Amino acid sequence: MESRATTSDDLDLHQLFFKLRARWTFFLLGLLLAGAAAFFYLKVKSPVYDYRATMLLGNQSTGSKQAQELLNLLEVKERGIQMEDEIGLISSAGMVRQAIEKLPEFKVSYYAAPDNWLNSVKTLQVRERPAGSVPFRVVPDLGAPQLTGTKVSVEILPDGRYRVQAKVDKGQLTNLQSGSLVREVIDTEFDHTMRAGETLRHALLNITIQPEPNASAIAGEKYFFTLNDLGSLTGAYQDRLKVRTIDQESRIIELRTKGTVPVKEQQFLDTLMSVFIAADLREKNETGQKTVEFLDNEIAKLAQARQKSAEELSTFRAERGVVDVNAQSASGIQQTSNIEIERTRLASQRSFYQGMLRQLRDDRAITAASASGVNDPVLSSLILQMAELYKERSGLVVNASSNNPLVEVLDERIRNTRASLEQNLSSMIRSTDIQLADLTTQLNKVRAEMSRMPENERQLAVLKSKSDFNDKNYSFLVDKRAEAAIELATNTTDKRIIDRAAMSGNGPSAPQPLFVGFMALLAGLLGPLGIVLLMDKANRRIQSKEDLSRITDIPMLGVVAHGNKSERMEMLHNPKGPIAESFRSIRVNLQYLSAGLDKKVIGVTSSVPGEGKSFCAVNLAAELAHSGRRVVLVETDLRRPTVANYFNYDPQAPGLAAYLANQRPLGDCLRSSSVPNLDVLMCGDIPPNPMELLESTRMTALMEQLREEYDYVLLDTPPVGYVSEYFVLLRYLDANIYVVRQNYTDPSYISQINELYDEGKIKHVYIIINDMHFNKTYEYRYKKKAYTYGYSN
Repeated sequence: MESRATTSDDLDLHQLFFKLRARWTFFLLGLLLAGAAAFFYLKVKSPVYDYRATMLLGNQSTGSKQAQELLNLLEVKERGIQMEDEIGLISSAGMVRQAIEKLPEFKVSYYAAPDNWLNSVKTLQVRERPAGSVPFRVVPDLGAPQLTGTKVSVEILPDGRYRVQAKVDKGQLTNLQSGSLVREVIDTEFDHTMRAGETLRHALLNITIQPEPNASAIAGEKYFFTLNDLGSLTGAYQDRLKVRTIDQESRIIELRTKGTVPVKEQQFLDTLMSVFIAADLREKNETGQKTVEFLDNEIAKLAQARQKSAEELSTFRAERGVVDVNAQSASGIQQTSNIEIERTRLASQRSFYQGMLRQLRDDRAITAASASGVNDPVLSSLILQMAELYKERSGLVVNASSNNPLVEVLDERIRNTRASLEQNLSSMIRSTDIQLADLTTQLNKVRAEMSRMPENERQLAVLKSKSDFNDKNYSFLVDKRAEAAIELATNTTDKRIIDRAAMSGNGPSAPQPLFVGFMALLAGLLGPLGIVLLMDKANRRIQSKEDLSRITDIPMLGVVAHGNKSERMEMLHNPKGPIAESFRSIRVNLQYLSAGLDKKVIGVTSSVPGEGKSFCAVNLAAELAHSGRRVVLVETDLRRPTVANYFNYDPQAPGLAAYLANQRPLGDCLRSSSVPNLDVLMCGDIPPNPMELLESTRMTALMEQLREEYDYVLLDTPPVGYVSEYFVLLRYLDANIYVVRQNYTDPSYISQINELYDEGKIKHVYIIINDMHFNKTYEYRYKKKAYTYGYSN
């Protein structure tokens, strides 16, 4: 036998539409709630303003010109610096912290709660205000522990005093000057009254409140303030700060931030750019300053040596009476002076190389200033690369641990560059040593030649060479010092501000009323839609004709419209209503299906009580009687009789049970009704043995007699799946009507009647759907219109 599905996941859009229309109140309620939530959100949410600024990051020029030229020759990136490194540096916690330290007014945040209906019961609408816009100013004691991160209310009393109070569930005491945490605060509250200018000393607060002359107090408005610790404030602004290049090949960066106080966002961006430019200029000035300091030290040493050599030469001339040297001696003096100058330069260079090598081996950071004065282009470029790597690492470790993958990659690059630099420095030291040895050989040779001169002339030549050497070195260093001082005084940064911070757009960027309204509309529709679909998915009851067609092959006789539960005899009391029209349609269908057949005895049953079989049996009998047929309604459900209630009979009066028990004749039990052509044989008293009575010969005789006397005999039978009496009555039935009820009958109930139908144990069976809500189904929408057509006033 072919199996039938008891559920289906197919989506019928027409059915879905009518299901949704039937629950229109869900959507109305959803839209009202979503609209109220959106209105409340827009009222409570503080406006957020978006600010934008741009600045130019030029080519970095730290180090010698030769090094810069080499970087170009080696095809180092055209922009000269890694833009990503600069972006990481300007957005680092250290740089943001320096900017906030330049803005002392950021240490206190001020808030106001307007006197409106939102704040009548509980403070819901709170707006942050800039300093100077509230009628007081809070001055914290930076050296004392302060309660940070908690809103403290300030009430202005009629006598001009301030009432300061707060309830702390969980907070912290912080030293605002150092930013260090003192201790945690849990479940604490305080309430204190103070005058203007008076200092409040409390375990949680140490502040002074001064009146703000440019702001006036608004009656009924509540005020709050929050003390901000530097660490939390830095983290908050760093999270909001967004930095990017405006184009892949551009050196211009865009800085963005957003907040609820426009002036604070503007001040932060402008200050951050100024601090970043100042830090860059300060780093570049370190090179010139160190050069000037080095030259000053060398000039001071050489000045003493120069004075001493001049005095020695003057004394020798006075004592020996030798005024000048001959041409040969002059030549020797000149050669000796030149060699000594070159030896001094090489010795200084070697000392620099050795210092740099020790610095590398001690794992100390290399700065770009170390490349100053280095003439070797390869060495200068390696020093600059090393300095950039250290700078990039210092900016990265502010926000990441040392075991971060990015830091580890950077450390590997530093190790590789350090190895190359060490190798280059070692090579340069060896090369310098060779040059120094060669100069020493040349010097010894010149001195040997000079030793063959007369003693006085030889000594004078030596002293004159020494004096000339000191004079030349002194003049050289003085000239270099002047050049370094001019370069330091005129040094400028290659970074500059293009656009100072300004608001993006003409107003708040959030919340957007149109967007919030659209989302509320979406939520108001999708929420109820989801609920309806879930309810429909969870509801396993019969809902429509399609539900039945998927689980049974039994033909459909018709549907009965939903009606007033208090009205039982619709055919009698509301003959023009939709229920009466339903039974007319069922009667026509029944007569059409039984045309040419002897189907006078019709049984009406269902699976379980409550599905409306008695209601359908009574009204179908009345409709058949209205059509001119003689009809008798027999109540064979002897366990739960209900027919007497439809006709206002006495339920205790003699009926079928009394007749079958041979207690009364049929004439005493059979009753006429208010419906012409309709007689009723109700149950009467409930018997103790309904099965035996229905199986008796009197029941057989009764059915034969009724079949002869009436056109139609309708039996209100017991439920087919509830008791076994129905199967006793099957032998009398020419046709069977099986009643299911919309949103009541479970599809699994149909399995028993399906089994009987498939096995041929029950024939001529038809299904009626009872209590159908037409506005919940698609297939009966036209039928509903038809029922009302012609009956309006």
